[in-house]
Amino acid sequence: MASVSKAMVQRMANLLSRPVLRTRCASALARPVCLADRQAQKLEYKGSEVPTSPSFWEYIADEQSVRDAPKYQNNTENYMGTIKYPVGLIGPLEVHGEHCNRKYYVPMASHEGALLASYNRGAKAITEAGGCTVRITSRHMLRAPVFLFDRVSEATEFFRFAKASRNRLSNYLNEHVSHCKVTELRVIQTDRKVHISVGIDSEEAAGQNKVTYAGELVMEMMKTWYPDDIPQAYIEGGFNAGKRVSVLHTLLGKGHSVVVDCIVPRQIVQDILHTTPYKLQRFQKMHNRTNEFIGGISCTAHVANALAAFYIALGQDPACTAESSAAVTHFDLVPNGLGGKDFDQWDLYASMTLNCVIVATVGGGTNLPAFKAARELLGVESANEMAELCAAVALAGELSFYAAMESGEFAKAHWDMTHKQR
Repeated sequence: MASVSKAMVQRMANLLSRPVLRTRCASALARPVCLADRQAQKLEYKGSEVPTSPSFWEYIADEQSVRDAPKYQNNTENYMGTIKYPVGLIGPLEVHGEHCNRKYYVPMASHEGALLASYNRGAKAITEAGGCTVRITSRHMLRAPVFLFDRVSEATEFFRFAKASRNRLSNYLNEHVSHCKVTELRVIQTDRKVHISVGIDSEEAAGQNKVTYAGELVMEMMKTWYPDDIPQAYIEGGFNAGKRVSVLHTLLGKGHSVVVDCIVPRQIVQDILHTTPYKLQRFQKMHNRTNEFIGGISCTAHVANALAAFYIALGQDPACTAESSAAVTHFDLVPNGLGGKDFDQWDLYASMTLNCVIVATVGGGTNLPAFKAARELLGVESANEMAELCAAVALAGELSFYAAMESGEFAKAHWDMTHKQR
């Protein structure tokens, strides 16, 4: 087998250990920090002046946004200002996890009328029931480099070699990728293609960049170690299913895999959610069966609403809402010792499995001014705490949505809250 060159190892190690995992070309370094010149009231892009209106200078290229431009230069190319997205508050929401163990007031970003009122109602039901219980079952970010061969027989030979090399490859990545622990390494063959799915625990970061560099190193090592020729290799062949929902991630997880549940007494369901546990779980099961009938992957009421509002307010990647929607909601009945065999007197059991919660407290947009302020308001200290809280928020939304549907209040609530006189 070919040996690994010291120069190649050093090159990859230098790349992967940089504090900021980003390379910049000379033209990128030369670009202006902000395209908007407030003093001249000009927006220039590629040598041309872009027409603007007074509202642009008041709401997008306002004084604060232009002054803060240097803080955004590593996050937003061709920066010209910021969009002020409405943020509301829900809570208190009581959460009992291994990283959460208190009541939270949660900032959520949304311009959909009635949405935060609904989440607030769900949070009230959970909190008055004594809170919800949350656990994280796994944590890893994925990248799946693909290796292409001319025939399936050649691909199978490489597949067998790669499977036999998993321990060696895992050890190599742990040694040469800073702040990285390999959590899984799967080898999958599909016709003449072989995918090597790498999972890493990126600690407080979401890990998309880190695992991409790990994937690059996987390609380098396979090309070096494999005794025969590898015709083609790409950093991603689609197996990772990034930014899109998939059955694979619903089952096996990506990011934080989280489970959450709570028991809501019948009286609380009646008083706050305006229905009964029996009617609520019956409607939820019907809703899920219909979702399965139409081929839906996410068996929830509207988990994307929770994820998007939570992600945007706290500087997470909102595009991850797609894969994070791989979730399952389940309602059932539990005896309470009061109703005997009369199911209509039993309490409500509510749970969710969210296998793709992708959150971070460092990297990406987490330290941009408004997002950092929202996180400080929330008071979370780790990505694990944030993931547990995200699951609790999602469950609050499921409770209130299904209750509004079952009780017949859904349409009226939206009308009343979105047609107030201004």
